[in-house]
Amino acid sequence: MGKTQKGLGSKGLGRGLSALIAQSPVEKTSSDNILEIDIKKIYPNENQPRKYFKAPEIEELAASIKEFGIIQPLVVKKTGDKYIIVAGERRFRAATQAGLKKLPVILREYSDLEILGIALIENIQREDLNPIEEANCYKRLADEFGMTQGEIAKKIGKSRSHISNCMRVLKLDDTILDLISSEKISMGHAKAILAVECPDFQLELANRVVDEGLNVRQTEELSRTKPTGQAKKAAKPLKKTYDHFTKDFGSFFGTKVAIKDNKKGGGKIEINYSSTADLERIMEIIKK
Repeated sequence: MGKTQKGLGSKGLGRGLSALIAQSPVEKTSSDNILEIDIKKIYPNENQPRKYFKAPEIEELAASIKEFGIIQPLVVKKTGDKYIIVAGERRFRAATQAGLKKLPVILREYSDLEILGIALIENIQREDLNPIEEANCYKRLADEFGMTQGEIAKKIGKSRSHISNCMRVLKLDDTILDLISSEKISMGHAKAILAVECPDFQLELANRVVDEGLNVRQTEELSRTKPTGQAKKAAKPLKKTYDHFTKDFGSFFGTKVAIKDNKKGGGKIEINYSSTADLERIMEIIKK
C-alpha cells in the first residue's frame, strides 16, 4: 500500500482511506501473526493526534494489565530496529506503567501517510479526543489529505456543520484553546466567543466564563456588548498557557506534572512518580 502515497489527491485518498478503515486496524485477521516484542523497541507515533491521556485512566488500565495481561495486541509498523505504534498507544503507556517487559503486537505494513490517516480516523470515531484535538484532526485531513468538509463528514458519520464549527474554533487564541482542551469552557461558549471580532475582547470573555461561571446564554449576551479591558491583564493569559504545557507533559509521562514559574522568565518542572518501578518507567521515556 505504501506505493499509493505519491500524488494522492482527495479522490485517491478517499478510496485509500476507505480501504484502510473498512476493517479496523486493531482487528486480527487469519493472515496476522502475533509477535512478542521487547517493550523497549516499541515507540509511540509522533503524529498521534491524541496528545492528552488521562493519568487515572492509564493507572486503572495498568492495574488491569497487571492482573490479566494485554488482551488485545498492539498494531505496529517496523522501521529499522524500532516498532512504531499504529494503534494501541494507551495500552502501551499502561503496560509500561505496569512494568511489562514484552508486548503482543500485530505487524502491518503501512506508509507514513496511511498511518496518519488511520490514527486520525480511529481517534475521531472512538471519540477519544478533546474538542481541540478533534478540530486539529479535521484540519489535518483537509490540509494533508485534501479532503473537503463534506468528505470528512461522510467518512466519520457526522454533519458537515459539526465539522465546520469545530474547525472554526481553531481561529481563537491559543489561551482560549487551552481552556477548551482542559474543559474549563465548552464548545458552546467558544461559539459565542467567536461572534466577537476583537481578540482582546474574546480573551476577556473567556476569562469571565471561567472566573464568573457564565453559562452559554450569558456569554452570548456579553458578546454583543463592549469590552471592559479585563483581557489586558497579562498574568492570567500566561497562567492559562502553562495549563497547556502541564497537560502535554502529564500526557507524555503518564503522571502528574507541575510547572512552577520563578517570575524571572524561568522555572522548574516537577514530575511525580508512584514507585521505584514508575520512576524507572519515566527514565526510560526520557532516554528514548
